[in-house]
Amino acid sequence: MKKRTLFGLGVLLVLSTSLAACGKESQAQTQKEEGKVITVGTGNAYRPFVYLDENNELQGYDVEVMKEIDKKLPDYQFKYESMDFKNILTALSAGKVDFAGHQYEYNDERAKKYLYGKVGYTDYTLYIAANKDASTYTSLDTLAGKKVFTSPGSNAAYLLEQYNQNHSTKIDIVYNEATQEVLVKGLQNGTADAALLTKYDVDKLNKEFSAELVTNTKPINESKTYFVFKKGDQELADKVDKALQELIDEGKLSELSKKILGADYTK
Repeated sequence: MKKRTLFGLGVLLVLSTSLAACGKESQAQTQKEEGKVITVGTGNAYRPFVYLDENNELQGYDVEVMKEIDKKLPDYQFKYESMDFKNILTALSAGKVDFAGHQYEYNDERAKKYLYGKVGYTDYTLYIAANKDASTYTSLDTLAGKKVFTSPGSNAAYLLEQYNQNHSTKIDIVYNEATQEVLVKGLQNGTADAALLTKYDVDKLNKEFSAELVTNTKPINESKTYFVFKKGDQELADKVDKALQELIDEGKLSELSKKILGADYTK
């Protein structure tokens, strides 16, 4: 009887050890298949680039681009954290997210703190936009003494702030954190004289609000948008860039732009 009992205990011990080992192997396999979790910081109110729909689900061009990148990176699994635009880079600095995706343009001040990707994914050339007539605004110099709308933390704000630091006659910067409708009405009623916008934004606002915003013909800058990483995360940045370049070469990026933005705004 004692021998049978010992034998039974031995079998149970072997089975338990085997099951535990199988469990660990299964867990490891699952983790390998899912990949390392990469938390992406993005926004929630910049339609159609990134926004929350009626079901509180993230949607938009930037989101779809990042999903396509994720498909090409089996070692990673992207998880998205949406927040107010002004908080995204703060979260990146604090290590709460691994990289940021929200139509970020390059500027020198940000580049001192963060690592920019090298492959751009949307044209973000800025123009001076005004209600009905922007012909008198041909450069930032012509905005001196004028009230100009911009979003805090944006590249447009950076350009305006840099101008004021280097000139005695300042541009009156009007920071706008409200809706795009408020921006349009502000330009229409004289709350501001102008704004720095992309051609895409002007086309969209005119269509959505039956506005008559126009731009000067000469751009203020020539820019693209990039993903932004923590300093030192070169490996992650390189892999994202590689996947993004493949999407460009395959025509997938252009396809997404046409489908979501209405035209190819990738070039």
